[in-house]
Amino acid sequence: MLNRFQSFISENAPEIIEGKTLLAVSGGADSVAMGHLFHQSGYRFEVAHLNYGLRGTESDGDEQFVKQLCKQWSVELHVDYPDTLIEAQLNGESVQMTARRLRYHHFKRLMNADMSMVCTAHQCTDNLEHLFIYLLRNSSAAWQGIPLRRDNIFRPMMFANAAEIRQWLASEGLQWREDSSNHKTDYLRNKVRHWILPLIQTEFPEAEVEFAELSRSLSALRSAENSKNKQWASQFPFVGDGRLFDFENKTALKQYLKNLGMHPKEAVKLMFASTGSRFHFQGWMAEVRNTGIWVGKFGRHEIEETDIASEEDLPVCLQAGKFIITVQIQQAMDFSIQQAWFFDLDGLVFPLSLRSRRKGERIEPFGMTGSKKISDLLTDAHIPSSEKGAYPVFGHAAGILGVLGIRRAAAAAVRETTHRILCVKWEISENHAEL
Repeated sequence: MLNRFQSFISENAPEIIEGKTLLAVSGGADSVAMGHLFHQSGYRFEVAHLNYGLRGTESDGDEQFVKQLCKQWSVELHVDYPDTLIEAQLNGESVQMTARRLRYHHFKRLMNADMSMVCTAHQCTDNLEHLFIYLLRNSSAAWQGIPLRRDNIFRPMMFANAAEIRQWLASEGLQWREDSSNHKTDYLRNKVRHWILPLIQTEFPEAEVEFAELSRSLSALRSAENSKNKQWASQFPFVGDGRLFDFENKTALKQYLKNLGMHPKEAVKLMFASTGSRFHFQGWMAEVRNTGIWVGKFGRHEIEETDIASEEDLPVCLQAGKFIITVQIQQAMDFSIQQAWFFDLDGLVFPLSLRSRRKGERIEPFGMTGSKKISDLLTDAHIPSSEKGAYPVFGHAAGILGVLGIRRAAAAAVRETTHRILCVKWEISENHAEL
């Protein structure tokens, strides 16, 4: 198992060998095996664990078990206690959907320059479950399987199945926790796990391996098609939080939209729709405008307020809307960074914050006299009203320091007498870059 694991890492994510990785460890067999394999391989890592509190003392037992593992491995543990049920009710989501969203949000908050990859313990059996779950949902995503790698998320256990992992743990005398909710059939995933997979594994014992190979091949084909579509789309300009396509090549645009997940019939309707019409699909939105068809991510404007309490918390890397933002202290300004602001650190009052703009807020723009409404700044930058929420406000305890991607404020400007510099740099997330 260890040799297979190390070969899999070398082939698919060699940066893990020299870097540091965040492991998502629940206490279950798959994530525990992942942690032990990282430890035995000598890879540097830290651990993230979420105690959702959904199973009472059992959830607390999982947390204590993971704490003991981290002591054994001599690694740092990051525990979060999300209000999962309340969040689900407030957002009208299922508990599973909310837990997943909170989990990945926790991972993002822990990312920094030294630790840029997250590993989750999905394995081949999970991949086969994924096939049947999405087939039952009538989704084309079924055949793509669980991606081995997406953005900064990697699945290092996809070389093995659930049975192999448990056999290896037992042979090594290693313990793990069993989630009692996995034995219930209240959820579709557990129905697939207990009713469908045993039959498939009995009749077609190679199904897990064969589907893993098929899903990787299909992912490679889709990746090639995505690259081709991105190249075609790159000729069109970004407008706000999306691209604006002209009406000239409707055939290519329909293919592009289909690749993003729009149903072909809906794509045809879009081509003949009136100005102002909007079509929502797979998390995207297409809008007919006077000058063309605008396509962008839908629902990406939500920005959760984040505070940086003191200098000791720096450097930090976090995501707000479509922006991935790094905040760090420097000795000098680096003019080679195109998307960055520099502030006199001694002129700032902590905590620093990133958040959504508030109605009526004003800013004193750098290089201008007086103040101006942030909404007017966004309008001047030709940002449509529906997309203004995608631009986070960066500030400190004494006021607003800027609107990312639009304009910085005059406050805390760097001068000849400045000794310490705060650099705020940003880039567009990869999800946005796929437009």
